[in-house]
Amino acid sequence: MSEFDKALSDRNVANAQKLMALFGHDMDAFWAMVSPDLHMELPFAGTVRLPTELHGEDALGMFRTAAEVFDVKFNSVEVTPLADPNRVLVEYRGYGEPGGAVYDQRYVGVHEYRGDTLVFYREYFDTGVVMNALGAYLPA
Repeated sequence: MSEFDKALSDRNVANAQKLMALFGHDMDAFWAMVSPDLHMELPFAGTVRLPTELHGEDALGMFRTAAEVFDVKFNSVEVTPLADPNRVLVEYRGYGEPGGAVYDQRYVGVHEYRGDTLVFYREYFDTGVVMNALGAYLPA
């Protein structure tokens, strides 16, 4: 990796760490780092009757629901640079208690940044945890 690529990669590791720390705590600052045209992929979501790919306002709505309705906060965040300096691998936990149910989830995600803005977000999660804690909120 060239020096420029290393610097870009390091910046995007820092972007991901900052973004994850802001989620659920300072949503105005979080939204400032997210593209209004965000492309979101949730490959396992179809098994719990949720969309597997979202764009723009639909993708932003998924974040809003997690933060505002389910009160999920992220913790135990680990960010690893990838060969593409614009992308990082993010491992983290999410915790909330929607309607009194415990939602304690482990995630693995890929973030892609342009400048300091998140433009692509892919997230893998345990669908059993979603069903157990959030089943009542899921579409029929």
